[in-house]
Amino acid sequence: MKKIIFTFLFFMVFIAILSSVFYIYLKRYPINNKTVIIKIPKNSTAKIISYLLEDKKIVPAHNIFYILVKLTGNEKNLKSGEYKFDKGLSYFDILDILAKGKIYLYKVLIPEGLNIYEIAEILEKKEVIRDKNKFVEFCFDKRRIKNFLNNGFSMEGYLFPDTYRFYKNEDAEKIVKTMNNNFIKKVIPEIKKSNTYLTLNEIIILSSIIQKETYKKSEMPLIASVFFNRLKKGMKLQSDPTVIYGIWKKFKGYLTKKDLKKYTVYNTYLNYGLPPTPIGNPGLSAIKSVLNPAKTDFLYFVSTGKGSHSFSKTYKEHRRYIRIYRKNLR
Repeated sequence: MKKIIFTFLFFMVFIAILSSVFYIYLKRYPINNKTVIIKIPKNSTAKIISYLLEDKKIVPAHNIFYILVKLTGNEKNLKSGEYKFDKGLSYFDILDILAKGKIYLYKVLIPEGLNIYEIAEILEKKEVIRDKNKFVEFCFDKRRIKNFLNNGFSMEGYLFPDTYRFYKNEDAEKIVKTMNNNFIKKVIPEIKKSNTYLTLNEIIILSSIIQKETYKKSEMPLIASVFFNRLKKGMKLQSDPTVIYGIWKKFKGYLTKKDLKKYTVYNTYLNYGLPPTPIGNPGLSAIKSVLNPAKTDFLYFVSTGKGSHSFSKTYKEHRRYIRIYRKNLR
């Protein structure tokens, strides 16, 4: 009898040790040796998911994963979607990702100054959206954007440039909402604490032009001062980026004299004052430069061809700088 009891106890201890070792293996041992992105189709059962994971070499044995799912009561908790399984995960890590629905988010950098068309291009390339044209269409649909903070015509200027994480084939409305909420969070407090007399739309319009004129943050307040000085004197802004925006769909990558003479509401060589809407989505530095422009008498600036600009108070001085830099370029 003692022998039977001893054998039984030994067997139980052996099972306990084996279970502990197996648990530690499932919990801590890395089972995948490379990063894999996988799509789990809708309505996939736990068994189907187990086979998919084995097929993609995310788990070495589908039956072990399936048993773990059953034992933990997660058979109906595994969620569909696109997942990224990094190198070095354990069985429990993989189960946790699927049970909590930690769907893979695509990292997208939206640089400062891009317009809606350019943003749509990036989103499509990153597979965040299927069709860039539909995203652009949404951003210009007055009926669909009426609940967002915008200029009344489109979302241009109100999609804050930043690094975002979106799901694959994300809905355009969710992307716009995320970027617009970021705009409200980052920009509105800056405007509220300023003493500007400009309207919100005027601030963003001018900021978007400055952002397109230079990416050098130290120059932005100077360029802002030029535009403010010109507006006060009743001079045209004569900004190339505004002309480009007005002919965006036909723009070939360089401006011609013919382009400068072509009438659009955005051509500041032909029209006085600000264009009707922003021409891109400015960053915070450009916006701050409008809220706090430098105090100068400059009325002109010209590119040096080296990433900076030379500023001048008179047209004569401005023409001299143009001749110098054209000569250097040649």
